[in-house]
Amino acid sequence: MRAVLSALALASLVAAPPARAASDPARAAAEAFGRALVGGRAEALRPLLPTRGKVRMTLVRFGPEDGTFAPQQVEALFRSFLATGKVTSFVVSRCESDGRSSGLAHARAALVDRDGRGGRVGVHLGFEPEGERWVLREVKETAE
Repeated sequence: MRAVLSALALASLVAAPPARAASDPARAAAEAFGRALVGGRAEALRPLLPTRGKVRMTLVRFGPEDGTFAPQQVEALFRSFLATGKVTSFVVSRCESDGRSSGLAHARAALVDRDGRGGRVGVHLGFEPEGERWVLREVKETAE
């Protein structure tokens, strides 16, 4: 009986999905970034944007843009994209974070660009803590 209970307990631990977003603030921020884009709401990015400093962006299909941008510019760039383009899905595939000083999230996005062409891109997001929240410091789009 004890062996059966041990096996059941082990199986439940293996089968249980990890509570990653709740325990990893960088992953939670990356998922919020994706929800804002899929929802078509650039203003939903504001809680993720820094109050101090800028965001480094390298964008092709979302842009084109390559440079360092103030938070208001980041929101405006994504608002401009979302006015004619669309993100249909955004899935965070991996997040590397020490939980204290930095986080890097890797995601895949399906989109329809400004020219009406559908496709998939990789999105790498860099985050750092600012006070009690994690803020965006880098967005880099890659080919999928």
